[in-house]
Amino acid sequence: MSDSRQINCDSVVLRSELLKELGGLPEISVSNQEWMYMLEEETRNSLSIEGIFTSEQNLQAVLSGRKSAPEVLNYYRTAESVYDQALQYYREEDFRLDTALVRHIHSSLFKEVTDRRGEFRHGAIRIQGAQVQPPDRDIDQYVRVYLELCRSSLKKQPLLAALARSHILFESIHPFDDGNGRVGRILLNYLAISGGCPPIVIKGITAEERTSYYRALEAADTGFHSGFPAPEVAELEMRLEQGNFGPIEALLCSGLLPRLDRLIAIAFERQSALQPLREVAEHFAVKEATLRKWIERGKLIALKRDNKLLSHPRLYLSDD
Repeated sequence: MSDSRQINCDSVVLRSELLKELGGLPEISVSNQEWMYMLEEETRNSLSIEGIFTSEQNLQAVLSGRKSAPEVLNYYRTAESVYDQALQYYREEDFRLDTALVRHIHSSLFKEVTDRRGEFRHGAIRIQGAQVQPPDRDIDQYVRVYLELCRSSLKKQPLLAALARSHILFESIHPFDDGNGRVGRILLNYLAISGGCPPIVIKGITAEERTSYYRALEAADTGFHSGFPAPEVAELEMRLEQGNFGPIEALLCSGLLPRLDRLIAIAFERQSALQPLREVAEHFAVKEATLRKWIERGKLIALKRDNKLLSHPRLYLSDD
């Protein structure tokens, strides 16, 4: 199924609730191929955004120990560990987000790469090619306000809207000398998993994909193009809301829904057999072409296997 299909992002709530009914997110383990695939896909795309390119074959060589690439291995292992932590908190109906987590993510990402891992920067920094002007002092305080706004957004706004705002604010603050994109994307997915969703893949392997991401960031961080206000919740929130979050929310939506749909279909399959589209079409008394349109519009969840689409009448998402 195409990642570019036009789907109302509000359906994320409906889908996450359906996944929860079917047993929720699966355990993160080497025996779970879906998680391993998601982690590998994210590792390659997220690193590519920062100019660290690795093929599927090279990634496998790094993970098996046949090739050394600390930044690649660190990303995969950090994501695996942090996401497992988020999943356990979600299952315990707990939520934890603090400065220690932010520092830990950076420290893990830069193991054997730099001695300054986990340390917030001191002084000004410029983001190449970006108009946003990060703060040049009080970085600890800005991060604390970021964390407070994250918690507030997750309570007040739909998940994708909250995730988009948290990501934009973190990247605008740019608290580390290096690796802010990697830290920010892992934090983004920590929050997504804490909300019962699988990690989001922000595509970045092609130049076109990276450009789409950069443009989405720039559209949303306009409130910080002239500099940063004092590290106070009300001030930062007001500046943050000056941005256009449509592009980044759409990008996050396209990076989440294919994964969410696949996990739903696999979870459903553990309870009932998926059916060929022909049988599903007979149930609804429509043509297969109609079902394909439903799938494109996000009304019917389907799983592609051996080049064939499988679904079930119970995977139809009603507008009611």
